[in-house]
Amino acid sequence: MAMMNNFFTSSAIRGMGLAVLVVMGVLIDGGPGSAWAAEQRYSAWPDPSRDAPGDNRLQELIDALGALVDEAERARAADPRLLRDLRDLARRFERPWRVSVLSDDFADGDFTANPKWTVTQGRYWIEPGYGLRSAITQAETAPSSSGGAGQKEDLATAIIGSILNQALRKKGQQTSPQQAAAPDRAAIHVAQAITNAFSIRVELTSWQGKGHLEIGPYQGNASGDGYRLAYRPGTSPVLELLRVSGRGVSVVGSITGPLVLEDQRTHIIEWTRDAFGAMIVTIDGKERIRATDRGFREFFDGFTMVNQGGDYVLGRIAIHGTK
Repeated sequence: MAMMNNFFTSSAIRGMGLAVLVVMGVLIDGGPGSAWAAEQRYSAWPDPSRDAPGDNRLQELIDALGALVDEAERARAADPRLLRDLRDLARRFERPWRVSVLSDDFADGDFTANPKWTVTQGRYWIEPGYGLRSAITQAETAPSSSGGAGQKEDLATAIIGSILNQALRKKGQQTSPQQAAAPDRAAIHVAQAITNAFSIRVELTSWQGKGHLEIGPYQGNASGDGYRLAYRPGTSPVLELLRVSGRGVSVVGSITGPLVLEDQRTHIIEWTRDAFGAMIVTIDGKERIRATDRGFREFFDGFTMVNQGGDYVLGRIAIHGTK
């Protein structure tokens, strides 16, 4: 019996040692974050509904390491402190979001079906070759009250356009580039159940350094409770992670900059939240915000995007959840 225990102990330790060496190899090579950044910079976007082969192999390794630690704990085959450190290491690279919840690249030229996006204010349209676009131009903003006759005509046009938009929404119609928009705000959402722990990855282009953009999961209706990631070019803080609830808006995390996305390039935003409320926001593979908030414990009901005075294109979106 002692011989069997010794055999198990040595086998478990050898297995853990091999797993640690492989993980360390990944770390030395730059880690999954840097690999992801390099891939996004030099290659095409992968299928959002599938993980890359390298990600799958890494996750298999993490799963195997976790199983070995579990066995070693049950058999008391190693120092508890070593096992704790190994488990913490595994958790750092674990990706529990393995269920595809939402995937859209707008390649079909239609955002009204499969999945269905709903415009609640302003206008959105498909920009061929780019994605889902919303642009608030200077002509669409309400003029000042001190203007002349031309400005008064613009104001009347904006008011009529807003009334027309409301009438179209009541009939279930979507706005188009030719239809008048709300003066300075455009909002759209997609109703889709999202688990409390999630991974949101979007491909975003910003074309003018003004206004601001908010994206995030919501509960109830699109303008209700939930989390919002707010990007405000040229201001401080330039990026904020917000919790929106009946009690108001709270800042969960933020950065003061520098962050400039208006470089005519597509940027990859990844936002993850685990089962304990820990959230990480990265842009082009670089971590920007790390914060924890347990304000929401239930599923989310959808994803919303709000443009206030800017010009943004959502190229692709992929949301993954847990089982």
